[in-house]
Amino acid sequence: MRQIYVEDDTLALSEYIDALDTADFYRCWQDAGTQEGYNYRRTDTLEDFRENGIRARFMAAIVRKSDGACVGIFFVSPEGGPADLAIMIYPAYRGRGYAVRAFSLGTQYCFEALGLPRVYAGCYPGNLASRRMLDACGFVPHPEGNQPDTHYLTGEAIIQMDFVKENPGRIK
Repeated sequence: MRQIYVEDDTLALSEYIDALDTADFYRCWQDAGTQEGYNYRRTDTLEDFRENGIRARFMAAIVRKSDGACVGIFFVSPEGGPADLAIMIYPAYRGRGYAVRAFSLGTQYCFEALGLPRVYAGCYPGNLASRRMLDACGFVPHPEGNQPDTHYLTGEAIIQMDFVKENPGRIK
């Protein structure tokens, strides 16, 4: 049984268990939509992916409560820098509203359990689904955090747009 970190009536952010979750997480990285959204193509093998691990200060499986299906992964960048949130919804579960619910839960966990004063998230201009999710979760543009990048396939110059959300429970 997985430890549950935070939940709503539909989803739970639960303990990431390597034996249960890494193969699906790796397969999601092989999906063209995931690569486009992250502007990155993974070329390592599953064994290398498993061996190198995922560097994160927090990582959780996104579990659908009705049947226990893992629908994706939520993670927060490693310690030592700003808390950058990321999410992957597995292709078979996209378009069902899980991303907004899970990202909201993850943001809540970062504020309440981790005590973070603010969290950041990025997306590329063409990733309209991520942009809608960030808007729905209350993130606002943070242009000073925008990062120049190059498109992983074309080499064309693009910008990774930055967004921020302040912890409403913290006094500034």
